Formats: sequence, C-alpha cells, structure tokens
Amino acid sequence: MLKALAYIFGFLLLGELITYFFEIPIAGNILGMFLIFLALRLKLIKLQDVKPASDKLIKYLVLFFIPYGVGLMVYFEIIAAYWMPISVAVIASTVITLYISAIIIEKLEK
Repeated sequence: MLKALAYIFGFLLLGELITYFFEIPIAGNILGMFLIFLALRLKLIKLQDVKPASDKLIKYLVLFFIPYGVGLMVYFEIIAAYWMPISVAVIASTVITLYISAIIIEKLEK
C-alpha cells in the first residue's frame, strides 16, 4: 500500500514540479495523471503496484467532493441569480466536450 501511494504521490509531485519549473499552463495534477498513465501504458510500472492505493482512493472519492458542495451552498445567492447562464454554459460545454471526444475517438480508432 505504501509503495502504491508513493507512486501516485510521486507522479503528482512530478507533475507539479514540471508545471512549476517550466511554467506550463496545465494543472500539475492533470500532468501527473497523464505521466502515470504513460508509465502504466509503457509498462514502466505495473498496475499491481498502484492498484491497492487507487482502489482505496476511488472507494472514498465522494469525500473529495464535499468542499465543492459547501462552496455551492456559500454562493447560493449568486447561483440563484444567474442560474440560466450557468445552466446554458454547463450544457453547452458538456455537448461540446462529448462532440470533440467523439471526433478524437473516431480519429484514433482508424
């Protein structure tokens, strides 16, 4: 379990350091996820090495969303005042994301 956590947090740290030193406009945690994905895909690390910690983190994933729920409650008045533009933006961005993802998947399958 400690080895699995070391891999996960090591790649997180690596992503954060790359973002910080090279001033890349990508979040460090996203870059870390991409790097661990590449390491798993290229078989630099084994899935069994990270699976114990990743299974536990996924099991308690709902706890990571509690701060966002509290944030929604704090800004309830603003959200209530601008619910229509927020709804349109959420729906439009979801549709655009699905469309672009479908195009990318079609291109990669060929």
